Amino acid sequence: MRLKILIIFILINMLIPIKASAEILNTVGFENISTDEGLSNEYITSIFQDSKGYMWIGTKDGLNRYDGERIKIYNCNFKDKNTLSSTYITDIEEDSYGNIWIATDHGLDFLIRDTDTVIRIRDTEDKYNLGNLKITSLLKSSYEKNIMWVGTEKGLFKINIENKTIEAFYHEQNNLNSLTSSAITCLAESGNDLLWVGTPQGINIIDKNSNITSNNKDNLFISYLSKDNFETMWISTKKGIFTYNLNKNQNDFVFMVNKDKIIKYNINDKSIADTYTFKDNKIKLYNNFIFNDSENNTWISSSNGVIKYSRDKNKFDIIKKNINLKNPISSNIITCFYEDFNGIIWIGTDKGINILNTNTMFNYINKDEEKNIVSVLQHNNYIWLATKFKGIEIYDEKSGDLVRKIYDEKYFSLSEVYIKNMFKIDDQYILIVTNKELVALDTKNHSYIEKFFEDDYYPELRYFYSDGKNIWIASTSNFLSYNINSGKKTYYTEDMRKLGINPGGINYILQDNKDEDIIWLGGIDTGLVKFHKQKGIIKKYTYNMHTDGHLMNLYINCMKFDNSDNLWIGTNVGLTKFDLETNKFASYTTAEGLSNNFINSIIIDDNGDIWISTNKGLNKFDIEKESFMNFTKWDGVYECQFNLNASLKVKNGTIIFGSTDGCIFFNPDDITDYKVNKNDVVIDEIYIGENKVVYDGKELVLDYNYKNLSINCFLPNYESLNNITYEYMLEGIDKDWIYIDSRSNIEFKSLTSGKYTLKVRARDGHGELTKETKINIRVKRPIWKTPLAYIIYLSIIVALFIYIFNYVKILQRLVNQKTINLNKQLQENERLNKEIINNEKFKNNYFVNLSHELRTPINVITSTIQLIKLRSKDSTYENFNQYMEIINKSCDNLLKIINDIIDSSKIETGKYKINKKNNDIVYIVEETALNMSKFIEDKGISLIIDPDMEEQIISCDEVEIERCIINLLANAVKFTQEGGEIRIYIKKVKNNIEITIEDTGIGISKEDQEFIFKRFSQVDGTKAVKTSSSGIGLTLVKYIVELHGGYIKLESELNVGSRFTIGIPDTVDIIDDKNESVASEL
Repeated sequence: MRLKILIIFILINMLIPIKASAEILNTVGFENISTDEGLSNEYITSIFQDSKGYMWIGTKDGLNRYDGERIKIYNCNFKDKNTLSSTYITDIEEDSYGNIWIATDHGLDFLIRDTDTVIRIRDTEDKYNLGNLKITSLLKSSYEKNIMWVGTEKGLFKINIENKTIEAFYHEQNNLNSLTSSAITCLAESGNDLLWVGTPQGINIIDKNSNITSNNKDNLFISYLSKDNFETMWISTKKGIFTYNLNKNQNDFVFMVNKDKIIKYNINDKSIADTYTFKDNKIKLYNNFIFNDSENNTWISSSNGVIKYSRDKNKFDIIKKNINLKNPISSNIITCFYEDFNGIIWIGTDKGINILNTNTMFNYINKDEEKNIVSVLQHNNYIWLATKFKGIEIYDEKSGDLVRKIYDEKYFSLSEVYIKNMFKIDDQYILIVTNKELVALDTKNHSYIEKFFEDDYYPELRYFYSDGKNIWIASTSNFLSYNINSGKKTYYTEDMRKLGINPGGINYILQDNKDEDIIWLGGIDTGLVKFHKQKGIIKKYTYNMHTDGHLMNLYINCMKFDNSDNLWIGTNVGLTKFDLETNKFASYTTAEGLSNNFINSIIIDDNGDIWISTNKGLNKFDIEKESFMNFTKWDGVYECQFNLNASLKVKNGTIIFGSTDGCIFFNPDDITDYKVNKNDVVIDEIYIGENKVVYDGKELVLDYNYKNLSINCFLPNYESLNNITYEYMLEGIDKDWIYIDSRSNIEFKSLTSGKYTLKVRARDGHGELTKETKINIRVKRPIWKTPLAYIIYLSIIVALFIYIFNYVKILQRLVNQKTINLNKQLQENERLNKEIINNEKFKNNYFVNLSHELRTPINVITSTIQLIKLRSKDSTYENFNQYMEIINKSCDNLLKIINDIIDSSKIETGKYKINKKNNDIVYIVEETALNMSKFIEDKGISLIIDPDMEEQIISCDEVEIERCIINLLANAVKFTQEGGEIRIYIKKVKNNIEITIEDTGIGISKEDQEFIFKRFSQVDGTKAVKTSSSGIGLTLVKYIVELHGGYIKLESELNVGSRFTIGIPDTVDIIDDKNESVASEL
C-alpha cells in the first residue's frame, strides 16, 4: 500500500523542474577479456580478487583464474571428484587460509591453494545436503574469525572453518526469530557486526549471537545488497533501489525510473529530491546488481548499459556500447561489478569481462575520424595540422576551434597524392612536402607556388629548416643551403662524403641554442654532426659499442636542447643525453623505464621535463630525478602509432603529438600523477622439471642434480596488462638486474649447491618499479659435499698426515735397509757377474762339445765312405753291410743330436706338444732299459732294474718317457767308469711315480749342480773333458718331465756318483667304456 502511494506521489511531481542531469558517456575505453583471450565462457556471473592478486572469474561454464597474462580454467567432470560440482558459478570467496570457496548452482566446492585441488562438499560429511543445493552467495565474515556465510536456495549456513562446524538458519513458520524465507538471494555486512540477508520476502539481520530481526513491511524481493563509504546500505528490489542510513537506522531514498528519467525520492520527506534525464536511453531499475567502489561511486547493472552514480557530483552516467570507439564495452547486458586492489573497476557482461579506464587526462582531435596527422606547426597564432590524406586543418590557438580546412584536389588528391611533411619558411610561407612535389603555400594570399626554389624539384626532401637568412635542406641525395635573398645554393654533399657522412641520411636539423652559426645534424646512419654554417663540419660523433660515454646508435630521429643546455637525442634504441661541456653521452632505455626504445618526437615543456612519444605510448622524463612516468591507454593515451617528428609545444604550454589515429594534446600542468602501484610481484607457480612444487614462502629446496627450475610470477596490476616488464637478480651470481621484458617466466638450468636469494621486481605501464619480491633458494649439497663428507675428508687428511709422518720414518729405515741391501746387491751382482762369466764358459764349452758330438759321427761316416771306396772291388757282401751299419748308426747319432737341439728350442718357445695316453710306466721303463742293456754291458757297466710294482698305468707320452730314460741312461753311461754300476728304481711317492737312475760315476760338485739342467751347461772336471757331450740331453729331460706336470731331482757327490729322479703324476685319463671296448677290439 505504501509503495502504491509512493508511485502516485512520484507521478504527480513529474512536473517539478529538473535539478540534476545525466550523461551518456561515449568516450570511455575498456580492456576486453573474452574467449579469444582464453576464458571458458563469455557470460560472466561473478568476479573476485584473492589475497595474492589473482582475479577469479565465474561464468556459466567454468571458473577462470587470471593473472593478467595466463588464464587457468577449472570446470566440472562428473567422473573426476577433484573437479567442480557444476559448470555454473554463482559466487566466489576466499577464506583466512587462502583457500578459494566456489559456489555453483549444484553444490559448494573449495579449492585448496597449496595443492591446487578441488574438494566437493558432497564428498565430505554433509548432513545439511550442501552438495546438492544451489548456492546463491558467499561471504567471509569480517568480524568473526574463520567464519564463512553460505546462502542457498534452502537456507543460510554459518560454517566455522577451523572447527568444521555448521550452524543452519531456516524460515520457520510462526517463529519470529527465524528467517523470513529460506531462499537466500544476497549477503552483506554493516558496521555493527551485523549480517544483512536478502530473501524474496525482505531483509533479515543477524547479530553475533545469531539473533534474527526482520524488515518485511513491504514484502519486497531483495536482489542485491551493497554498503557504501557513507554507512549507507543500497538495496536492489523489483520496485527500485532503496538506500538505508545505517547510522540513523532508517530508509533515506528510493531510486525509480519513469520513461527516460531516474527519480530520487526522499522517503522521509516524501518528496522528490532529484530527477535525472537521459536522452534516447531506456533503462530499468529492476533487480539490478549493485556495487559501491572506494571512490564513492555506485555501479548499477542493467540490460542497456552500465549505470554509474557519483555521490560526490550527484550525477548519473550511462556507459553503453559504442561501435565507433576503439575499445568500447563489449555488451550492454551487464551482469556484475568488482573493484580490485588498485581501484580498477571490472565489469561482467554476457560478452566477457570489461576493465574500465576512468583516468582520462588527455584530449584528442579527429580521433573518431581516423585522421593520420603527419606534421604539426604553429603559424601566426594558429595551429596547423597536416593529415596524410585529408589535407590541412587550421585551428585557433586560443579557442581550439577549427577555422579552416585546406584540401585542394590538385595537390592533395586522396588517390594519387598524400602529404609527407610540412615546414614553416617564414611568417608568410608554409612548405608542403608531398609524395609528388614540393609546394609553398602563401598564407596571406592563399595561393600556391609550385616551384618555390626556381627550377629545382625536391620530391624527396627529408627535413627543412629556415633561420631567416638561409634555408637548410636535407634530401635523400644532398645537403645544401639556400640563401633567401640571393637565391644562391651551396652544396655540402661531397665534403660530407669525404668525412664518411651520408648526406642523404640527414632527417633532422636543430639550431644550436647559444651559437646562431651552429646547427646540429642527425639522421639515418649518420651519427651526430656539429655543423658550422660558414666553416662546414666541425665534428662528427659516432657510435662505439665497446666504450661507455659514446653515442648509443647512428640512427637519430629527433633532438632538443633542455634548459641546462644539454642536447637530448631520440634514436631507434632509446633516449640519449649529450653533455656539451664534458662531451659525454648518457643513455636511457626500457631498462631504465622507457616504455619503448623507438623515439618519434621529443618536446621540452615549460617545467623543464621531457615528453617523449614512442612506438608504445607517451613518456615523461623528470630530468632531476632521472625517472620516467609512462602514460598508456589507462591514462587516456589510446593505442596509436605516433608519427616521426609530428609534435609541437604551443606558446601557452600545450603540447601536441600527431599519430595515425588523430592528434593528442594536453597541458603538462593539467596532468596529475597517477596512482602509485602498491602491488608487489607475486610468485605464481614453480616447477622443477615438469613437476609442480609447493613453495611455503620460506625456502625453496632443490636437489643438487635438479633438472630445471622454472618460476612463473606476475604483477597484479591489471591496468597495465601487456605493458608490464620484469627483471630479476640472483644474489651470489648476478651483479646487475636481468631484464626479461614482458615475459614473466624465470628459468635456471643448473645452480651449484649453496644458498641463493632470487629478487624479482616489475615495472608497470607507467614505468614505476615495484618492491623486490624475494625467494630464498637452497640447492642441496651432493653427498660428497655434506658436513659429514668434509669430516671424513678431514679425517683422511689427518690420517694421511700421520701416515706420511710415519712413512717418512719408515722411509728412513728403508733407506738404511736399502743401503744394506744395496751392498748386498753389489755382492750379488758380483756373484752374478761371475755366474755370467761361467755361463759364457759353459756356452763356449757347449759349442765345443757340440762340435765334437757332431764331428764324431760325421768323421765316422766320412771314414767309412773312404774305406768303401778303397775296398769296393774286393769287399764282400758282409763287409759292405758292416760298413752300412756303421754309417747308419752314425747318422742316427747325428739325427738324435739335431732332434734334441730342435726339440729343446721348441719347448723353450712353447711350441712343443706331447701326446699323453694311459700307459704302463713300469713296462716303458723296463723295456727301454733292457733295449739299452747290451750297450751298457758292452761298456763294462752293470745294469740293475728294481721296480716296487709290477704294473702302474698313468697318463703319459710313451715316446717322450722313453726318450727321457734313454737320455738319463746315456748320461749315466758317459760318466760311469768301466766296472761301475747303474741301478733303476721305480716306486710310488704320494701322487707321483718316481723313476730313479743311480750311477757310480764321477759325480757332480755342489757348485755345478745348479747349472746341470741349463741348456749350455755341462759338468766340469777331468772326466768331463774326456767324455764329449752337448749338454742338451738333461735340459730336454727336464722340459719333457715338466710338460707332464712332473719334476726332476738331482743328488750327487763328487767321485761317488749321481742319482737322478724324475716324478710323474699318477693320473689316469678317463676313457668311455664303448670307446675302450672298441680300442681293445682294434
